[in-house]
Amino acid sequence: MITHLEDQKLLQLMKGVAAKDTASFDELCLAVRGLLTATIYKVLNNREDSEDVCQEVLAKIWERGSLFDQSKGRPLTWLRTLSRNRAIDRLRSKTRRSNLNERFRGEVDTPSNRLSRDLTDVISTNEHASIVRKAVINLTPAQQQVLELSYFAGLTQSEIAERLGQPLGTVKARIRRGVQCLRERVAPEMLAC
Repeated sequence: MITHLEDQKLLQLMKGVAAKDTASFDELCLAVRGLLTATIYKVLNNREDSEDVCQEVLAKIWERGSLFDQSKGRPLTWLRTLSRNRAIDRLRSKTRRSNLNERFRGEVDTPSNRLSRDLTDVISTNEHASIVRKAVINLTPAQQQVLELSYFAGLTQSEIAERLGQPLGTVKARIRRGVQCLRERVAPEMLAC
């Protein structure tokens, strides 16, 4: 349990990190690295991944230490929440990648699959791909970007927001609107095929 004195010391270190004081950051890292790694490990259950995620969290603390608001909670609570959320993002990302790999393996063209497909299937697939390509071209560049990062790069919404420097809500809205636009444009044309 962190005592009031230790809590005050963490608060002082967080203020130093917000001011980009490297000595404060180094001291903070030494003080919390073990606790953050343990918090992350509870989610990931993998030592190497936990250490990697802890590094990412510490980098994020350095970059965004000024976002900590002591009126909203204790420093340790903020640090643990940040760690836990990043661990959950990593877990989701790994799960999504694993599912995509499984789906890809299931769709690999084997000789028997190639023989079973007929010319009509190939033509239909090409028509559907053309419909989807046209629909994607009609999306806004921002929607195209977030959909590409989400569905093809396998990034989580949080990772996309961080990479683009955009609020998470903006990324979520762009993905939602982009998918909705694709549904509205693609579904009627697919039914006509």
